[in-house]
Amino acid sequence: MGTHYKGSQRENLVLDTWIKLSRAKNTLDTTMRHNVEAQGLTLSQFGVLEVLLHLGPLAVKDIGGKLLMTPANLVTIIDNLVKQDLVQRMPSELDRRSTIIHLTSKGNGQIQSVFENHLNELMQCFSSLDDSQLLTLGSLAKDLGLSQTH
Repeated sequence: MGTHYKGSQRENLVLDTWIKLSRAKNTLDTTMRHNVEAQGLTLSQFGVLEVLLHLGPLAVKDIGGKLLMTPANLVTIIDNLVKQDLVQRMPSELDRRSTIIHLTSKGNGQIQSVFENHLNELMQCFSSLDDSQLLTLGSLAKDLGLSQTH
């Protein structure tokens, strides 16, 4: 179902595209959330663990930059991951004001398993698109996102 707005052709096209993009994202978010939560993590916890798995130990502000989250939001998430023995805080050797977040061996084992399931779920979600369509979709999404930065 597209827009019922009675505007110009361009306005209607933009609104219709926004609706389709929003619905696709919501559907994918719901699928990914169920998959990750079924494995005992929130999406935010998954994001932190996944960044640490693929990029290595990072400062909280760097994790926040990768996940587009504020350090204030991350403190609670990291506190919970520490309580579960999935990550540990260590003082930075380069900056005494900074704390570096590291995966524990338990956290590494859990995120590897969850990430593998996550990737399999994503592969299924995107199976209706061929490689060319995926490249086009990725390029368009990047262009749209970059055009909004000022």
